[in-house]
Amino acid sequence: MRRPYGPSISLLLLNVACPSPGATTTDSDGTDGSESTASATETTSETSGEPPPTEGSSEVTSLPTTGTDTTDGTSVGPATDGGDATIAITIAGDGTVLVDPPGETCGDPACAYMLPGGTLVALTATPAAGSLFAGWSGDCSGAEPMTEIDIGGGVGCTATFELLPEGALPAALSASDEIVRVPADDAPASDSETLLKVETAVALTGVSWTVFAADDGSEVASSGELEFLFTCPDGRRDYDVRATITDGQVQSTLFERRLVTCVPPRSDAGRAVHLVDLAAGSYFQNGEIDGVKVMPGDLVRVSGSTTGNFAFFNFQGSAEAPIHIINDGPVTNQDASWLLHLINCQHLIVDGRGSDNVEYGFTLTNPGAGGQAVFVRNYTQGSNTNTGSTDIEMFGIEIADGPDSGFRIWNGGSDDYDANNWTFHNLRLHHNYVHDVLTEGFYIGYYTDNADQQPPPYPLVDAKVYRNRVDNAGWDGMQFGSCRGGLEVHDNVVTGSGTANEPNQRSSLQWNPGNSGAVYNNRFIGGVGVDLQVGCTGGDTLMFSNVFVHSEGGFYLHAGQADAPRYWLFGNTVGTPSAAGLRINMNSNPGTCGAGAKLSEMHYASNLLVGAVAEAWEFAAGDADIASWTVEPNLAFIGAPGELCLDDELAPTCVDSEALAGGGAELADLGLAAADLPGGHYVDIDGRVLAGPANFGAHQAPVN
Repeated sequence: MRRPYGPSISLLLLNVACPSPGATTTDSDGTDGSESTASATETTSETSGEPPPTEGSSEVTSLPTTGTDTTDGTSVGPATDGGDATIAITIAGDGTVLVDPPGETCGDPACAYMLPGGTLVALTATPAAGSLFAGWSGDCSGAEPMTEIDIGGGVGCTATFELLPEGALPAALSASDEIVRVPADDAPASDSETLLKVETAVALTGVSWTVFAADDGSEVASSGELEFLFTCPDGRRDYDVRATITDGQVQSTLFERRLVTCVPPRSDAGRAVHLVDLAAGSYFQNGEIDGVKVMPGDLVRVSGSTTGNFAFFNFQGSAEAPIHIINDGPVTNQDASWLLHLINCQHLIVDGRGSDNVEYGFTLTNPGAGGQAVFVRNYTQGSNTNTGSTDIEMFGIEIADGPDSGFRIWNGGSDDYDANNWTFHNLRLHHNYVHDVLTEGFYIGYYTDNADQQPPPYPLVDAKVYRNRVDNAGWDGMQFGSCRGGLEVHDNVVTGSGTANEPNQRSSLQWNPGNSGAVYNNRFIGGVGVDLQVGCTGGDTLMFSNVFVHSEGGFYLHAGQADAPRYWLFGNTVGTPSAAGLRINMNSNPGTCGAGAKLSEMHYASNLLVGAVAEAWEFAAGDADIASWTVEPNLAFIGAPGELCLDDELAPTCVDSEALAGGGAELADLGLAAADLPGGHYVDIDGRVLAGPANFGAHQAPVN
């Protein structure tokens, strides 16, 4: 078995580890060298001196007290003519044995079967989840799960099962296509298929795949093949993928949140089709194209280029039939103002994956002075319907050289439209690329410095922002506000944020008032300023399994509101070259937080702090009631990342470093259960929590 790593920890990155040898060895014939622990005479009531088992007893299977004949004539009663014999099965460990004949499964520690002497019996050993079959002993031998034996005048066989060694295999999950199409009669089957693979240099002996619907966790598909060709079911949906793998000794579970997203077909699929050539026009009002109303379920094909305002006003699909806007070849806009605006739109999908040879079908650049690249909001203009935006999905979009933010999703309104009572639901932003913008890469939700507007207006609910890239944002890499419930930010890569060095705009992630949700499995690398700036959020927030590497500090947490939320920051790698890992300021700006307001709970544990400052956390100002807080254990390390078996981006590359050994907290220590986590790599192996090093960051092991 692996050497102990200190406290048992359920916060484990299951696919970041290199297993050390440790499975129990067997003899050359596959046995473990032990003698059979049960024989026919040991398990029968006649020789044990115990009363015969009653019918249904768990001690002995298929050995009634009086002889009977089965329908096929096989005697299973005690020998009366000297022609019958007993085969006794002993199970050591966790598993079962199928005995055929009589075709029954032994799941008890000891079972016995009376059969005609000389019967050839097939035995098949099946380990329970989390175990492996170690071999046969007694009158049976070998390491193969299936064996046959002539019972002669009576035999006894022991099936030995062992727990899989604790550890994990260096591997990663991949999908040949992360964006896959719902099947359509007029589309090739390949549009709807993705090949799920385990990327590893390890020779695997088994892979068990399960695909789950990300919204409700229901199982939709499974496979036992080494590679799994998954086909989208009907309907637009996100899917989580889990693979349990083994090399015959070590078993690991890999889990990827929203690894596959099924979207509408790119074919006409029997839908009404509206053609848009941007060279001829790019400003579409009243939900119309060329005077024709675009109806729910319609397809809008966009082609060409423009240097003018590109906008859709009041395009309204339905939940069952969203309007689908898709690129037809590369589509570009180099305007100085409205690169792509969606105003008063509902149930609309902007799909930039319409062509196989174009990764980002909509390319938006703005070399001059102007507004946001992608702007989604509510507005009243002319004859456009007075309504609010909701249920928007956007992917396959590249934004470059923007004079302001890349994506800005704001649920505000105009003077003619009261948006205070409007809630934006179901925002989906994924597989987009934002780079070289002057302000925020993603500006999602509403922010205000007005302390009287808390929680802030214009809420967003159930926003999912995942698998995006942000490079070189002048201000914050990603900023969120007023996302009051169901917010998930995961598997994004943000590099080079805060490059403009603007005060209070230098966070790789800025978490503003009104948010409630989870941030996990992201990389925020190479920014200027602080890693994470949190300004008194409006609800409970979990931040785990992220990597934050910034130039000046780790987490900077401002004071909470009167109805202070709970924070969980755990399992993160934090680069802290000049500040403590967590700096708490209880009574200062921003003004949205009441001076001295208490944080109701803070759970800050199992984080790895790398840099020049050893302190795990500190109070910058003010007081706090920390009776309900968790502020340890964390690891603070001063030294080169190489000494930690970390690469330049603080991704763990091995688990044998003493600096990574131990130090961690159980989920229960943080007041959490696995069911409280929306996704990420914190999963048990079939309910069995592995001991090992703490999970420092959302990184899969490198694949050779």
